[in-house]
Amino acid sequence: MHTTLLSNLVITKVFTASTFYSPQNKKGRRNNRSQWALVIKYEGETTYLSEGKRYLSDLNHVVILPKGCSYEWHCTKTGHFTTIEFESELTAKEPLTFFVKNGEHILKMFKALEQSRNLKKPLMELESIREVYTILLALAKSEQEQYLPTEKQKKILPALEYISTHYHERITNDDLAALTGLSTVYFRKLFTGVMGVSPIVYVQRVRIEKAKEMLQSDYGTLSDVAQSLGYLNLYDFSRDFKKHTGVSPSRYRESEARNHGEANS
Repeated sequence: MHTTLLSNLVITKVFTASTFYSPQNKKGRRNNRSQWALVIKYEGETTYLSEGKRYLSDLNHVVILPKGCSYEWHCTKTGHFTTIEFESELTAKEPLTFFVKNGEHILKMFKALEQSRNLKKPLMELESIREVYTILLALAKSEQEQYLPTEKQKKILPALEYISTHYHERITNDDLAALTGLSTVYFRKLFTGVMGVSPIVYVQRVRIEKAKEMLQSDYGTLSDVAQSLGYLNLYDFSRDFKKHTGVSPSRYRESEARNHGEANS
């Protein structure tokens, strides 16, 4: 799945949003792209070849050409395509392709961005970045739809949703099982089979991941973080944090602060 890469994209500028016509059998090659590009071929078809893999571009297949990738392209069916080029520090070696059921909807988003830039609307640059993120989010959601949860995953979903908002409270297997309408024994077995860990271990992992996020902020002391996560004291929090991460909360915060400082220097 491409969602992790898209989630890490930080867009700093949109360069172009333009529509081109490509005749049949036109070919080309691009080495080491200098910026990212989104492409929707809404008439005809174009095939991209990179690292021995083929990628189709048509109304229902949106292609992303990352900064740093090299590829060949071949217009197999005549038609127009719209491309959006933007800047991000991330790079990738291969194109990404997304199947979208409603290509017309995605095309409207491309065209709206192109029109906005053509009209030179106020706040055009900010709006352009926002619209590119909107398109990327739509593509990521279309990919997720191809990985619909199984029946077993659906059964434990109420428990997962509850944990996501009540991780700072005392949670028991009985509480979670009641939310799903399953017996505690069966719920625990089902949850462990789907998630790979027991419900209580999963709750701890959610707390620790949230702790990592909070420790990257300069709000609150370690005791404040521990209390916000539902721990009765700093000792218990530090013990669990080190058990899951291998370092103490204070060491983790110092490390993140140092890395953040180096990134901004």
